[in-house]
Amino acid sequence: MPNEYWWNADFDLALQPGWAPSSDGPWDAQVRELALHAVTAAGPKDSVVVWEQPPGDFLHYLNRCGVPTPRLSILPDIRPGFLFTPYGWSPQAIALKGRYDQPPPSPPIDVVRTVNGRSFGHSIEREDLESDIPRGAFASLNELQHLLRSEPDRPEGWVVKTEHGNAALGNRRLRTRQLDQRFLQWLSPRLEQGPMVLEWWLERTADLCSVFNVSEDGRVEDFTTHEAIHTADGAFIGALYDRTRPNSTPFDSHLKATAETVAAALQTEGYFGPVCVDALVWDDHGSSRLRPLVDLNARRHASEGWRRLAGEWGGCLYGRFFSTRKLRLPLTYEDFDQALGADAWNPSTRSGTMATSPLWLTGPGNRRRPKKLGVVFRGPSRESVFEMERRFREVFEI
Repeated sequence: MPNEYWWNADFDLALQPGWAPSSDGPWDAQVRELALHAVTAAGPKDSVVVWEQPPGDFLHYLNRCGVPTPRLSILPDIRPGFLFTPYGWSPQAIALKGRYDQPPPSPPIDVVRTVNGRSFGHSIEREDLESDIPRGAFASLNELQHLLRSEPDRPEGWVVKTEHGNAALGNRRLRTRQLDQRFLQWLSPRLEQGPMVLEWWLERTADLCSVFNVSEDGRVEDFTTHEAIHTADGAFIGALYDRTRPNSTPFDSHLKATAETVAAALQTEGYFGPVCVDALVWDDHGSSRLRPLVDLNARRHASEGWRRLAGEWGGCLYGRFFSTRKLRLPLTYEDFDQALGADAWNPSTRSGTMATSPLWLTGPGNRRRPKKLGVVFRGPSRESVFEMERRFREVFEI
């Protein structure tokens, strides 16, 4: 049975108490746009659920690049005979699956909400992995200040995280115990959503991600790892799939053991389905150490489309999200390729630089830029793809 994918990018936010979807506002528009990033995650026999028809020139561009495009279902239309495959089991996804001929099994929403909470991951890290990095939960400013007063001095500082929400929206670093007005303004509305957590800030040297499925009897299935690319503050911006090097790393056995531990905890709680576990390598006074469970996300990974292409093509593939407000984008894909010069995508060798989401979107009587642009760099080595990224930024960044 072919899959029908839905990248419900508001998954993390939809788990917050009192959250309700809407059709206006800048974040809601971005969520709808992000659904288009799933186009490369589906094969030509599959389907993707989107909020709006992707521009025809973008679909033509992908086909010209040698990426056959899937079928498309424009909400509220779906393909009932397909297997519904959402990014994560939000309340909206659970409601939508009932419209399919064979609704896939899904865990209860209260279970999904629990296991995606930062406090659940912290409990595994503290109790099962015996880590001191999680420092505790707090539900008020006074409780946070009490936690900080009880902490030893840390030149690296701390980070606070909301119970639900991605790193770009739900994390803030604290360099000192003194909480300035800007931080308090950020903190106040987030505390209204519920408790938050405090953990040590670590100076990361690399980010890793384990992706797998947890079966209904708690087994780890389809386990893979890749390198994730984050900003200095920990927000996800890309993923590197390097098939030119041996698959094993010094941390592989540790990551697999952590996946087994996480799967057991999830199965006990009643969760089954897709999981991605963020990890990081940090510098501990000159020694590289692994934090194998930074964030537990009981959903699919944001780089699913790039992962599929990497699996089909091999080589070294680097997928990256760019904020378009920092880019000077041409109007056509022909101009895009021309500006890239020798780095333009070569469909014969499947190498070069390729856009994996539209350069432009169209609406009633207007053309607008999307909030984010997905780009793939593929070459013979890790060094070559990062050089392509550097040249891309030289050409297009403002």
